[in-house]
This record gives sequence, structure tokens and C-alpha cells, in this order.
Amino acid sequence: MLEKLLEHKPKSIFDVIPEEFFTKYDKYDYTLSGNCFEWYWALGSYLQPHSFLEIGVRFGFSFLPTIQASSNLGYALGWDLETYGNNQIANENIGKYYTGDAKWEIKHIDSQLENSLPQFFDLISIDGCHDYDCKVHDLKLCIGKCKYVILDDYDYHNDVRRSTDFFIKEYADEIEWNEYIPTFRGSQLIKFKEWKK
Repeated sequence: MLEKLLEHKPKSIFDVIPEEFFTKYDKYDYTLSGNCFEWYWALGSYLQPHSFLEIGVRFGFSFLPTIQASSNLGYALGWDLETYGNNQIANENIGKYYTGDAKWEIKHIDSQLENSLPQFFDLISIDGCHDYDCKVHDLKLCIGKCKYVILDDYDYHNDVRRSTDFFIKEYADEIEWNEYIPTFRGSQLIKFKEWKK
């Protein structure tokens, strides 16, 4: 999978999305690294999800590349508590730069209060609460509700690593495979068994 994603990964995210989308609110080292949001573009481009959910949208920095790269996209949903961002800003930012015709929306929803997802998603990105129990909860929501899930900050937050490793071991019967993706802060890509759909 990694080799296939590398074939779709742009050298810089600024090659496919205008730089000002990422830099007009602040400048972050990971944005300029060439090894962060480029992977979300690669996921969207290679997997071509018809449906996408992101838990933890902030300004839309990973949301937009994922949906922009998929020409097959029909619907994308973002859940965010606005702890580190603002959903109105995310909506305006994404709306200005998204050139596709899929329906998308960002909602103020706490994933920790949800017991199920509203539909089946081809791809889910989990980048919300980084506490151990939060990550396990968000991952469990994905069982039977998606094909792929990507988790960021695997190398950056100990709780993310521990919770992800626990989930992969505890729910091995639900998982077809998982692969480490060498993003700026490390990511895990999990592929669920499709018979669970």
C-alpha cells in the first residue's frame, strides 16, 4: 500500500492546493514539511472514496486534500468540537478552495457522545481527541462502518500509539491489515474486512 500511495503523493501540497489555504491563519512546521497533508491527497487520489468522514477537522487542512483528490466523492462529513479551530472558518476555507461537486458539511459534534456513525464511509480520518480512551472509542465507531481508517499523530502522542496498538490487537478479527505510514508525526492506516459492511 505504501508504494501505491507514494505514486499519488505530491512533492508538496502546495503543488495541488494553493499555499494560502494553509498559511492564511498561521504557519505550522508540518504544513511546510512536504510530508503531512500530501499523504491525505495520496489517500484520496489512490483510494477514490465515495464517502469520507473526518473526526477533528480544525481548519480543514487534511479534509480538503482528501476530498479534492477523489473524483469519485459523493459526500464528505466533518465532526469538530471547535476546541482548536472554528467550524465557520473551516467551512469558509474549504468552500473557497474546493473545486469538486460533492456534498460536504462540517458539524459541531462530539464523537465521544456518539454510539454509532450515521452511515457507512469508504474512508475515515481520526484526528480528534488524543486521549487513550477517546481514540479507542473513535476506532470502535469505525467497526463495520468503513473500509479504511487513517490515524494521525501515532509517533507524536503516546496515548495515540498505545490506543491504536491496543485496538489493532484487540480487534484483529475485524481487520484485514494495517500499515504504518511515515507521515510528519506518523500515521496508521487500517483496512477493515469488507464482509463487515
